[in-house]
Amino acid sequence: MLFEDYLVLPTVVELRAEEKVEAFKEITLTLCKALDVRKQKTLLDEILKREESASTFIGQGLALPHARGPIKEEFAIIVGRSLAGISYDAARGALAHIIILLVARDDADNNKQLQILSEIAAFIKTDSVREQILSVEGTTDLRIILESMKKGIPEEKLQKSKKSVNPLINAAVELARDVKASALMVFADASKDNDFLDQLKSKPRLIIVTSNKTRFDLIKDKRISGILQAPSIPGSRTGQMKIGILLALSRSLIGKEDTVVCISGNSKNGVFDTVVTIDIALEYEFYFTSAHNIIPPDVKPEVLERIIGLAGEIAIEGREGKPVGTIFVLGDTNSVNAYVRQLIINPFRGYSEAERNILDPGLVETLKEFASIDGAFIVTGDGIVLSAGSYLRPQITDELPSLPGGYGSRHVAAAGITSCTNALAVTISESTGTVTIFKSGVIMMSIARPVVREKSLVQRFL
Repeated sequence: MLFEDYLVLPTVVELRAEEKVEAFKEITLTLCKALDVRKQKTLLDEILKREESASTFIGQGLALPHARGPIKEEFAIIVGRSLAGISYDAARGALAHIIILLVARDDADNNKQLQILSEIAAFIKTDSVREQILSVEGTTDLRIILESMKKGIPEEKLQKSKKSVNPLINAAVELARDVKASALMVFADASKDNDFLDQLKSKPRLIIVTSNKTRFDLIKDKRISGILQAPSIPGSRTGQMKIGILLALSRSLIGKEDTVVCISGNSKNGVFDTVVTIDIALEYEFYFTSAHNIIPPDVKPEVLERIIGLAGEIAIEGREGKPVGTIFVLGDTNSVNAYVRQLIINPFRGYSEAERNILDPGLVETLKEFASIDGAFIVTGDGIVLSAGSYLRPQITDELPSLPGGYGSRHVAAAGITSCTNALAVTISESTGTVTIFKSGVIMMSIARPVVREKSLVQRFL
């Protein structure tokens, strides 16, 4: 993990401000003193300029402001907290309780900056991390939290030496050996700690699917062949496996001839309870017959991960409690643009590519707000959002297969645009919340909206 190397202070700064401009003054002053930088106003102006284009509030009481500034190191990070909350001009009047400021040197690598921002967001959105930072008991030392995560167990378990043994994990390992599986895929959110790794052997290769990659990036376990970013919204067992297989194929962690043993469970109860064997060629034959590429060749796998995760969150949250449907058209944008007309003035026009990159966690809330606009998002393969509110008018030369009952004009448009281009389209149904992925004019995958019975669980993601 990169971001820990750039922490200016190991402890969290107490913020007294009640609104974000004053909070920025406090946190930049502390950072400038720590780095012996004398241009606080320059740095503050850059942060406020970034905020004018879009709020950097990322939900769950978290804000991730960032800017370029006159510092010696490539990056500098400082964390502040307010137990009372800071008015942040966020959607639905949400308050910020934790502010993480990232400052990049003027010549810093933009891709590296996005990677660090993503790492910080994953780290700080972990429930146990937020709870420890917001604990009223004294100061919070980030080094202690990071060290506990490197050991792969929550801090409250650090003193426990006894390792738990899960018989289902042992059964899955035996099954993988019997069916000569090429990979073992574990949906790790079903476990509260990483003890299960001790039960897994080096063969077959191990693929972890998780909504919190920080948990495994930190421990650098050589047994892990790949770590895939799953949506933060809990999904059904079937939905988990569909997403995991698609993302693993997109990163070439598995192939057509492979057999994969999947282990999943209930993230709420923290229990593994399901083992399934999947023959890729048999179960996902479509991937290799209807589509030339599983994902468009210009699409980065991490961009696909982000869009699927964002689609899942929109399906659950909607907007102000009301269902929202939309389309993301991803990749092959030169071809796609020939079939696009703007329904409204493009809200992304005029902003730099850095401000429009979907991998920037600070853009997520903006995208959720614009999801209520009729039309589609057009996104390049490397994550630049070109437009919102875009009307798709594809020229369909061949007759497309009929869509199942219940699919409307949004899905027809998604099927059409992928039939005449090499793009991939991800739709969210306004009526059902189902996330559907289209490629080559047909449905590649449908993921049902998970049933969320607890209002508090939905609010957790706001």
